[in-house]
Amino acid sequence: MTLRRRTALALARHRGAVGTLCAAIALAGAVLLLRPVPEGGTEVVAAARDLSPLDPVAAADLEVRTLPADAVPEGALRPGEEPVGGSLTGPVRRGEVLTDARLADSPAAGYGPGAAAVPVRVADAEAAALVAPGDRVDLVAAPPGPSEAPPGFAPDTGRPPAVLAEDRPVVAVPDPQDGGAGGTGGAVIVVAAEGDEAAALAAASVRGGIALTIRG
Repeated sequence: MTLRRRTALALARHRGAVGTLCAAIALAGAVLLLRPVPEGGTEVVAAARDLSPLDPVAAADLEVRTLPADAVPEGALRPGEEPVGGSLTGPVRRGEVLTDARLADSPAAGYGPGAAAVPVRVADAEAAALVAPGDRVDLVAAPPGPSEAPPGFAPDTGRPPAVLAEDRPVVAVPDPQDGGAGGTGGAVIVVAAEGDEAAALAAASVRGGIALTIRG
């Protein structure tokens, strides 16, 4: 009797046992796939939907997932490190674990955890042309003149200029050809500022009339 025939007869004789063994193996595989991650897994921050680098990250864009420790990518963000308000270096697919390599650095990075990059339109374009990244400046807003006073408000009567920010670092000076100067006159510089100071600079920049002095 050949080896092939003996093997076929053995399989036929034990067909029931072999079928039971295969079913048990399949069931065990399904359990491994469906069972929850065992205790000791690592919580990471993942995208709750497809994300675009053109939009700042919102809290609703993120979710926390638990992964086996050996499945966590290097630099993965953990709960408490959500980049809300930050920007991404590129598109992110739903479910993708966010890592530090996915986060775009703010232009004001390095000037403090609460620093924001604030574009400021300086009234005197020639003065703005004298500054470079790394310089430190004071920014002041002149009070409105007779022709600039809002309706219902009296024109300025000699009040001194309002100091908006002192000793602020310049982080960028856009090229005028790239939008550093515009139809409203003056030129734009970007400074690092925090909190209320950043808000005051942004609002005053819209109104115009900001002047600067360069610190030594």
